[in-house]
Amino acid sequence: MVGHAIYLALRKVPFASVFLFFGTGIMSGYYLPLSILLFRIIVGCMIIIFLFLVGMEAYGRQLRRIFFPPIFYGWLFLLGIVWIERELPAQQSQYFVGKKADYLIGVVTDEPVYGEASIHFPLEIRHIVDDEKVSPATGQIMLRIVHKNKESDLSLSYGDKLLFRNEVMDIREPYNPKQFDYKRYLAHKNIYHQAYIKPADIRLLGNNYGNTVIAQALAIRRYFVHKFSRFISNKDALDICAALILGYRAHFPMETLTAFINTGTVHVLSVSGLHVGMVFFLLNFLLGFLDRFPYGRPIRFVLILVAIWGYVLLTGMAPSILRAGVMISFLLVARWSQRANQNLNSLFASACCLLLVDPFMIFDMGFQLSYLAVLGLFTLYPLLNKVLLINNKGLRMTWQAVLVSVSAQLFTTPLALYYFQQFPNYFLLGNLFVSLPATALMYMGIALATCPFPLVNAYLAQGLTYLCRFLLWGLQTIEELPFATVQGVAFSGVQLALFLLVIIFLLITWYSLRKQFLWCTFIAIGILLFSAVISSIKYTSYQGIKIYNVGREVAIAVINHGKVSLISTLDSVAHPYIKRQVLPDLNHYIRMTDIAFYPLQLKRGDRVKIQTSIGTLGIIEGGRGEMGPMVCDILLWRNISSYDKVNDKNFSHVALAIFDGSNKTERLPAMIKMADSLDLRYYVLKNNFAYVWEKK
Repeated sequence: MVGHAIYLALRKVPFASVFLFFGTGIMSGYYLPLSILLFRIIVGCMIIIFLFLVGMEAYGRQLRRIFFPPIFYGWLFLLGIVWIERELPAQQSQYFVGKKADYLIGVVTDEPVYGEASIHFPLEIRHIVDDEKVSPATGQIMLRIVHKNKESDLSLSYGDKLLFRNEVMDIREPYNPKQFDYKRYLAHKNIYHQAYIKPADIRLLGNNYGNTVIAQALAIRRYFVHKFSRFISNKDALDICAALILGYRAHFPMETLTAFINTGTVHVLSVSGLHVGMVFFLLNFLLGFLDRFPYGRPIRFVLILVAIWGYVLLTGMAPSILRAGVMISFLLVARWSQRANQNLNSLFASACCLLLVDPFMIFDMGFQLSYLAVLGLFTLYPLLNKVLLINNKGLRMTWQAVLVSVSAQLFTTPLALYYFQQFPNYFLLGNLFVSLPATALMYMGIALATCPFPLVNAYLAQGLTYLCRFLLWGLQTIEELPFATVQGVAFSGVQLALFLLVIIFLLITWYSLRKQFLWCTFIAIGILLFSAVISSIKYTSYQGIKIYNVGREVAIAVINHGKVSLISTLDSVAHPYIKRQVLPDLNHYIRMTDIAFYPLQLKRGDRVKIQTSIGTLGIIEGGRGEMGPMVCDILLWRNISSYDKVNDKNFSHVALAIFDGSNKTERLPAMIKMADSLDLRYYVLKNNFAYVWEKK
């Protein structure tokens, strides 16, 4: 009965069902790689199911109504598996990994990002070179060109064909708890390997080997970015305008990006449905007079479609703007045809089309967040808008802006908590503040991009500069408010599923008007709150010592019932290494400002003993210093030299020895052999996961 009600509810938005099952199939295909034999079995099952559906026409309508939905959804599930399976490396007979090759030849598939010490970009492998023999190959890698100078004279662009030395390696997993999983991030883009190359080991073989349309779109965007830089002299204003209007963030400063993230307004910088919507509303207003003429309505829709795709080209056809263009195109066509359920059907129809072109897009964070946000606007916003009717036009517009922000935020909160482990408490204030300046920036920026008069452009650029300064000042003010963000939110995959279930049951309750789904909502909320309480108790009662892997540096956290002491050779908690590799974990126990930080200065031959509430730590900085007995629970041994030896006299009272990343690789085997001979427990931290010791 419940299952039939769910089907009746979803039948009102059939493309939602298609998207749901197609996406589920894709995720299953990604996390469960299939062999060739199993791949063929699945294709055979799909054919059998299709024949069964055809044969079912001989029976009555009632039988089809019972059997068709589960069989059709199962078929879509298998289609998702097959669709993504064909893109995985296991199905590519010419995949370059495992083949003998001295050099690789590939094509740049995105605009290179220029950092202070490297240039990185995805690259599609086209050929391998072995002993001067060139053979075709397939695959993708993330290529990093490392240079010592901050400014490199190497200039690359989309579509460049490169020859470089084969120094490809696997992408490493994160070494520390809660650290950003770069390996998983690239795997979601079907990239499993990377290479670090010096400029001298690379040769440019040619240009324009990429997609012609994308190449032209990126060239158009580069032209407009250059035009912006001619008129806007302020760097912060230029970065914000280039990102907000053109989607160009290659040189965007991290401090500014953090201000947008912490206020819940980072979506403004990602050129997406919001920006395309602004273009649509402006054009719809300007071209509204055409409806008074014969065939004026179709002409208006055609002009809007052409203008929107022109804007997509202007922004370089980035994935976010591309999916927004496809989405709003479906919505426009549906509105033109005046079909029922046009919004939801068009939304999920555009998603299915994009997934057919690139099934890996379903793993893209922006794809997931943007479609959930729009889903919230199409489903929850109309319901909330009926709760309170306001006659005053100004108050009504403000109230509707609040409802739009709440609807989008509610639907994206589960994924945002899961991915970012933080929540912007003042998201409503931030979005209300940013709406008017962002809209003005958008329209003035488009005017600057298209205006041919230098004098007018100079005034527009000055206005854009003042607006950007005001916008940045406001966001930084909101960011500095007390408790602006809740960081270190422990949000697991199970809790993500429970939160999404709450939203789904709410929607089904609204569509079907059945009370049993309201009870399902309450049960899901109760389980979610219970799991959150259990997780909170786990972190507040934790006792242990964590020695993080921060390369050659030291970062040791002593955690005792919500109190955290951090001992490090780095200068402060705000150091980039600490922020990237340590704080994502420690934020689950305590706020960054409440961490007790103790700087540690070490010289060759130093021996340091630290008494903590959990246990005794010892640190030896290798060298010619006198050894002597060491009594401690955990001994961190650094920069081991040829003079250092492990003997029973000095290490008999050491419970555990740890060799960190400061030690040379060639010295470690000898030390491990000596530790084994004394039955000394040890852990190699170099190129390994952080050491975590929990007090029982």
